[in-house]
Amino acid sequence: MDAIKKKMQMLKLDKENAMDRAEQAESDKKAAEDKSKQLEDDLLALQKKLKSTEDELEKYSEALKDAQEKLELAEKKATDVSLALHFST
Repeated sequence: MDAIKKKMQMLKLDKENAMDRAEQAESDKKAAEDKSKQLEDDLLALQKKLKSTEDELEKYSEALKDAQEKLELAEKKATDVSLALHFST
């Protein structure tokens, strides 16, 4: 009879330990899912920021190109005027 009681106590203890491990595993799973969701949200925010930065870079690159073209045109006009003044005197 004592052997059966000890066996039942061991089975009960094994069950409690298994339940504790299951609860811990569930808690760990939930924490991992929460962390994964947070990282996905962070990634999405960074992708949006990158897209915005790329758009801004493209805008400023176009503005720089336009300014360089205007500068080249102004330098050419200045050279033409300078040459015209030089040869007209």
